[in-house]
Amino acid sequence: MNFSVVVPALNEEKSVGKVIKTLRKQRVEKDSFEIIVVNNNSDDRTAEVARRAGADKVVFEKKMGTNLARQKGVSVSRGEIIAFIDADCIAPPEWLGNIKKAIFRKGVVAVSGPYKYGKFLPDFMMWRVFPLVPKLMSFVTGKRGGVILGGNFAAYRSAIDKIGGLPPIKFFGDDTAIAILLARRAGKVLYTRKVWVESSPRRLREKGVVKVSVKYFRHYFKIYFDNEYQ
Repeated sequence: MNFSVVVPALNEEKSVGKVIKTLRKQRVEKDSFEIIVVNNNSDDRTAEVARRAGADKVVFEKKMGTNLARQKGVSVSRGEIIAFIDADCIAPPEWLGNIKKAIFRKGVVAVSGPYKYGKFLPDFMMWRVFPLVPKLMSFVTGKRGGVILGGNFAAYRSAIDKIGGLPPIKFFGDDTAIAILLARRAGKVLYTRKVWVESSPRRLREKGVVKVSVKYFRHYFKIYFDNEYQ
């Protein structure tokens, strides 16, 4: 088995079935990956819906937090490469195939790509600005870095083990910490527009595009310069 796909889910009964269906339609060999849903202490029918939709494993993680749930998925997975997608995302049929092509490049240990919201400003940020951030930061500071979106990335199991597992950050900064640790302690983190997923704009609607973007970059810079992640 090449891949394990981990889907962290907190009260996602309305969306988790959809993402599983899109994973089942991936244009790779059916026996080359498994789907693991991590029920992150939901109080709705998330686990039941996931099983009915065709998840290979549904496991429970009581401690709430995105990386805590992802790491639980890692602990029960079997794949050499572990891919992560959020429950409110939709994977195009080429998603795993494109991840495979990207992560097999020399020196690459992890790969990520943009969300597609269907809205100009957030899509512009994801597709045009984010790819430039690691290069700019490295040029200015001389420090290695990378960009990972937590709901759309994959990494070698060996690389995750090398950084001691996914850092136990609950939300905001969780994916930045993964990217920085992998880039500085394991190998190259590649952000490519070829690895994309559709994502629900619900958080943008709730908090606003500008507010979410500012919060993301604030956490990015904080972690980038934090001695804990050197």
